Amino acid sequence: MSPRRYRPPALYTKAPFLQNLLDGMPESVKVIDPQFRVVYANGLSLQNLGTTLNEIRGRSCHQSFYGFQEKCFFCAMGRTLESGQPQVAYCTMSVNGVNRDFEVSTYPIFGSGQKVEYAVEVVKDITPLSKGGALPQSAGKLSSRDKAFGLVFEQMALWAEDGQPVLLQGEKGTGKKSFARALHQRSQRASGPFRVFHCADNPEGECSDGLFGKDGAWEKAVGGTLYLDGICHLAEATQKALANKLSQPTPGNPRVVAATPEDIRILVQEENIRPDFYNCFASRVLHLPPLRERKQDLPFLAQHFIETYRVLTGSPAEKLGPDAMCQLMTYAWPGNIRELETQVERACLMAQGPVIEKLDVAVCAPPPAEKLDNLLNNTEKAYLVDTLAKCRGRVAEAARQAGLSLKTLQRKMKKFSLKAEDF
Repeated sequence: MSPRRYRPPALYTKAPFLQNLLDGMPESVKVIDPQFRVVYANGLSLQNLGTTLNEIRGRSCHQSFYGFQEKCFFCAMGRTLESGQPQVAYCTMSVNGVNRDFEVSTYPIFGSGQKVEYAVEVVKDITPLSKGGALPQSAGKLSSRDKAFGLVFEQMALWAEDGQPVLLQGEKGTGKKSFARALHQRSQRASGPFRVFHCADNPEGECSDGLFGKDGAWEKAVGGTLYLDGICHLAEATQKALANKLSQPTPGNPRVVAATPEDIRILVQEENIRPDFYNCFASRVLHLPPLRERKQDLPFLAQHFIETYRVLTGSPAEKLGPDAMCQLMTYAWPGNIRELETQVERACLMAQGPVIEKLDVAVCAPPPAEKLDNLLNNTEKAYLVDTLAKCRGRVAEAARQAGLSLKTLQRKMKKFSLKAEDF
């Protein structure tokens, strides 16, 4: 349907008081329908966009407000429309060249028969509150409260607009493709295609044809982003051809984001990767850490997946029990976040009540190379980080929730180099 002919119900014109209230809010507010079309946007939203409601009504929300071809990487509208439950997400975006933190809340509007007919999105700038601390940063399926992992989001913001090739290193399941897709959505190429080419699925002799032949991946990704998964499987001739294309950029060529689970320097030393091919990416190489190196993220990620699969599966599960949490924290997670998501989905299906118990969790083997003291410290630190984050750095309140005296909590915070102002 043409946007100009789209005529949604006038939700606000029937209640002028409501329109005045929304227009006076200091947050950006918009209403969308189940097809993600704009029904209403308040005064601040239209002012930020520099347009009128008649110009954007009926158009897709992600294209009108952010210029994305696909749904926004931080979007919670879909979950609200499906579940009928309010959702909250956090994201960091560049505004006039400065990174700012936003809280994105979505709420359902029910019609007859308790059917969700619309969703309301409220976007609040929380930069003065977050201080770069414990609020989770998100990009697609990437999400973290870990400060060390913050480098990933910083690099994403820095590299989004320049269009240069990027090389991602990380084990399977660490979110390399999610990073590439989020990078694409934040770039000026967001309206172009995002294509994935699995190098391992193409025999060496056919890689070049699959990439550069007629209707190949390169041609299909023109004007957008080409994600090369497993570049260690590329034949030498294909590497040479790709290096030539990357060293002589042409307007309209796709941006290349390559990925490998192995250390690229070792691949070069072993002559599996040509030096000239590596040099095309050398200035933009990013390592995505495995889950076992960011254990303090595990409680937050597990709870996120519980809330997701509780809705999708109808599970009664609401949280992890202490024994189940300990079991997850003492596991090595060779499959990383992808494995965690699978295990939480299974646990939600197995759970008989609101608390996921130890028997609902399939993992059981502790990592052989890690000492017990380190495991206990990681578990304790993760719990303290999660508690302080929920209390926004209010130490006295966190001590009460943890069942500790104020002095004990302060001593433990000093032990793990945790500061209240970071939360």
